[in-house]
Amino acid sequence: MHPNAATLRAIAISDSLDPAQVWRRAAFVSAAILAIAGVFTCCCDTPMLWDGSYQFCFTLIKQKPYFYLTRFHSYVLWLPLVWLSHLTSNLFLLKLAYGLPFTLAPAASVLLSWWVVGKRAPHLILWAIFGAAAAPLPGQIFIINDSIFQQHMFWPVFLGLLVPLRKRQIVALSLLVVFQFSHQIGLVLLGGGAGAALLLAIRDRANRRELLIKAGILGVLAIIALWKIFHFPDSYAQREFTWDRAHEAWRWGVEGYPLRGVEFMWGAGALCLIGGMVSGRWRNRATWLAAFCIVAAAVTWTIWAIDSHKWSTALNYRRWVVPLTVPFYLLAFIDAWRRVGLPGGTGVPPVRTASQHEHRAFATTSPLLIGAMVAATFALILSIQSIVWLRLTHHLMHDVEAYPGPVVPWSQISWTKDSPLYHWGTTSYVFVVEGQKPWKLVLDPDPTESAAQVQMVHADPPRIPLSWFTPISPEPGPAGWFDFRPMLKQIRGR
Repeated sequence: MHPNAATLRAIAISDSLDPAQVWRRAAFVSAAILAIAGVFTCCCDTPMLWDGSYQFCFTLIKQKPYFYLTRFHSYVLWLPLVWLSHLTSNLFLLKLAYGLPFTLAPAASVLLSWWVVGKRAPHLILWAIFGAAAAPLPGQIFIINDSIFQQHMFWPVFLGLLVPLRKRQIVALSLLVVFQFSHQIGLVLLGGGAGAALLLAIRDRANRRELLIKAGILGVLAIIALWKIFHFPDSYAQREFTWDRAHEAWRWGVEGYPLRGVEFMWGAGALCLIGGMVSGRWRNRATWLAAFCIVAAAVTWTIWAIDSHKWSTALNYRRWVVPLTVPFYLLAFIDAWRRVGLPGGTGVPPVRTASQHEHRAFATTSPLLIGAMVAATFALILSIQSIVWLRLTHHLMHDVEAYPGPVVPWSQISWTKDSPLYHWGTTSYVFVVEGQKPWKLVLDPDPTESAAQVQMVHADPPRIPLSWFTPISPEPGPAGWFDFRPMLKQIRGR
């Protein structure tokens, strides 16, 4: 029986496919999708959500990057924003400088991870894609959150523990690991990474010495992170570190649609791991089932994303982002463990028949399919939420500007209740939209806090409430940000 044209093409494709090249394409295609989503998200003003606009205004007014207590990562990331504000007053450019370091973090995580594993263990890149695009997705809409950003920056470090490293990679990851001292979750990540390297050293005799050194270094870093927690206490983290608060965060940030979508992604990851252990039709079936799980997650999260009331408390997801990402770390570790000693680390068995060539052609290209689907899910959900946010803010500004006076009571925008705009940061967001000379002061929904805002304005000397707890001078700052004096004259009737 002679092979037909389709079979001959399958044989030709199968023989020409280099698994490492397919993994490379998966990494770069996924990173490109994540980067495009990040730029679009930034253009929609999504980094201004919740605390975002407040920290943006604070940075421009004080002419130093905002950072909270010892969470220094934002200081590093927003220095370019301060420098740029000396050169231009273009709000669009300034908002890009503010948001892009966070919105591009998932793409950077994947690319850096590929740089680490591409030569030694290219198959591990799939777990970085899951870890950057799937695990944090229900909380990714809180763009400037430190714990989610820290999670992105840890994936290259974690994968670097599982493979031999070159000197340049050691230097780069040494710089990257510093971010793990910003937030308390660094202690968990560093400790978990040390444990993974230690366990892998048991099996990988060839690289045992390097793995033990890595485990020791991360163990020391974890001890330093623990020391930092006790010697530089974070009052906010201490208040939040209670079972009642954790349960509340689970209820409002994880339960329901977010958790169901994550569970589907866990299933997809497990099926990808199983698919790498089998061959032929079973591998193809595992891939198709994984693809089905990803589609199910995308549908679940789409239903959630199109209704802002469903994700108005999504910022609570950050409290659980590390535990919900642990399954992907575990899958990456198992994948590295089982491939120790395999030639090339690809796990693709030799094939001979035409039908086997067809199966191998699909199996070898499946990483590109899965990686692109996971990244596309990230882009879809975050883009939907960004568009919803953009529509909400347009509605907000229409109602704020329609109010006759300079002080806008919350009753004017009461429709924002149970939406992402129902937050103290909305006051500063209106300032951002109005530019260097704002003319509307939106009061807080809480009567006590709105009264405090009014008192600031009528105090002697007067102050402008950037939020109900942050009075600032109406005079423009060192670089001309912001000038509240015209608004203050209207409010005080002079």
